[in-house]
Amino acid sequence: MNTELFAHPVSFRHAPWAQAERLREAGVDRVRLAYAYHGGRWLLTTSEPAAVVDFAGGRWFTGRCRDGVRPSLELPVHGDHAATAAEALVASGVAVTGWLVALHQSAPATARPELAVRNAFGHSYRHALCPAQPDVVSYARDLVADTAAQPGVSALELEAFGYLGWQHASAHDKTGASLRPVDRWLLSLCFCSACSASLLEAGVDGAEVAARTRAAVLAQLYDPRPAAGGLAEDAAAALGPELHDMLLAVRAEVTIRLVRAAVEASGGLPVSVRATADPYACDGKSTGELSALAAAAGGLTVTDLGGDQAALRRDLLAASRTGTHVSAGWNLGAAQTRGEGELADVAHLARSHGASALVLYAYDLAPEPRLDWLRRLPRAAAGGNSSDPHSPPHRQTEPAR
Repeated sequence: MNTELFAHPVSFRHAPWAQAERLREAGVDRVRLAYAYHGGRWLLTTSEPAAVVDFAGGRWFTGRCRDGVRPSLELPVHGDHAATAAEALVASGVAVTGWLVALHQSAPATARPELAVRNAFGHSYRHALCPAQPDVVSYARDLVADTAAQPGVSALELEAFGYLGWQHASAHDKTGASLRPVDRWLLSLCFCSACSASLLEAGVDGAEVAARTRAAVLAQLYDPRPAAGGLAEDAAAALGPELHDMLLAVRAEVTIRLVRAAVEASGGLPVSVRATADPYACDGKSTGELSALAAAAGGLTVTDLGGDQAALRRDLLAASRTGTHVSAGWNLGAAQTRGEGELADVAHLARSHGASALVLYAYDLAPEPRLDWLRRLPRAAAGGNSSDPHSPPHRQTEPAR
């Protein structure tokens, strides 16, 4: 099983060759490097310990495939740091996957609010582009094509290729209301012009869905009450079982179409999509039938960055049934991984469910000594190609649990 790391180009601003060598010496086979990423404020641990790096969302490379053609929707460009990092990594023998956080982008969603997720009350979300919008699909294709053409990129990781939700940890978000999981999901439903057209095409009364959504949320704001059951039960109760099921199917199909369009633009590179079997997820993971997502993308990355092994196990089990290439993602941070033994347990969990890579989040956020832990993880099977992102998954050594 390969050992891989998520990383941001800001970690390679100073002495990129030294950073690449540090990762090679730690036994890292591949880095999933952010070529497009949302805004952030990182407290670095390794490349420049204690540095606070505040950056806006956008692209971290300058190259473009199409000369003289200005797209209708594009990201701000923050220099060519990804290209510099990739050059150093490849020269050190560490393979590079282009990691794209596509629809979780505030600049284009703010500039073009008609292309953003629009809730049942008509309010646009400035952090979330809508995957049903044709201009957004074209933007995603262009972003994939541009990244696939970058030197050193040998695979692609697609994150936020689907619907984003209402919750967004930024701008000091505040609410005095007591929201249930179902209310947060209902506030994440999109009723923009493209989504309304998709619902209509599928025979779904979008106006009725929106009205029921508004009624449920307003009732909770007026008279807060605890969840009556699980999220699925409460969602079906709010919308009615038939509308609920049809809505989920339409949203899943929108996501599949977006992923297919992205893969068509990948230039034949191996693609893995960040995915989950949870149909209510709105956190940057593509949702829907994992078998359909696997067929569209060719590979799945299932992650739990909150430190919940049970949640990771559920998605790994579902992904293993698709028969496709699967990567398992985990957070190496101090709050999520409490010791080297826990990391070994996660690696065993991933391997036992057929994952061909354990991808850890993230270089320069986890304590530097934890790089030593990576050296002691089980290596790729003898004779395997550790840099091949779509090498055949290992046979399970024990029943999935």
